[in-house]
Amino acid sequence: MQLFYDPELKAGIHTLRDEDARHAFQVLRKQKGDAIDLVDGRGGWYRGTVVSLTKREGLLDVAEVRRESSRTKHRLTLLVAPTKNIDRFEWILEKATEIGIDRIQPILTEHSERKQLRADRLERILESAMKQSLRAWLPQLEEMLPLGEALAQREAEEQGCFAYLGATAVPLLRDTTQAGRDVRVVIGPEGGFSPAEAALARELGYQWVSLGPQRLRTETAAIAAVHTIEQLNW
Repeated sequence: MQLFYDPELKAGIHTLRDEDARHAFQVLRKQKGDAIDLVDGRGGWYRGTVVSLTKREGLLDVAEVRRESSRTKHRLTLLVAPTKNIDRFEWILEKATEIGIDRIQPILTEHSERKQLRADRLERILESAMKQSLRAWLPQLEEMLPLGEALAQREAEEQGCFAYLGATAVPLLRDTTQAGRDVRVVIGPEGGFSPAEAALARELGYQWVSLGPQRLRTETAAIAAVHTIEQLNW
């Protein structure tokens, strides 16, 4: 299945976005009468039939096929410090979307080496990963925030898990989360979190957790955490 995405989808006559139109009609060679599968990034699945086709645009007659009320029974938010090498951060977004995630909050920490992001490029990566993995939910990408501000946004019902290397006898993430519970998991930069940041997280109600005995790169830790939490809910 080849998926297309448009956040403005609704039943009726619909014009494909320029980039999607080029892909559908110039690459995939879709013709009048052909079917196209689409998602709106909010749980809606659609089937469109090509009714008009020109060099510049394609019109579809769209019908909603089904709607998912939520991505899953829990909501997963990943707080992560962007890596110095932007390719590694983009890899985090791609793989987290494929595995399953609801919200990504980039954070600024004491040891952060990257302090700016191109949101437009990152959104395109999320869209591509959503379509590739045949999902109807587009993760929400937030603006980068200082760690303290991001930590303070935790809702009362959310479990906060803070991956911290600077302490002993820390429980494994897999042993601290429960299926169906909303979770915010926090992953630090290449240099790790400082003791002061870890203390702040604990003060704000986050539990220190471990991802195992090895020291992991930021991108490895982020995906290991997302997979651990998602696996509990499969």
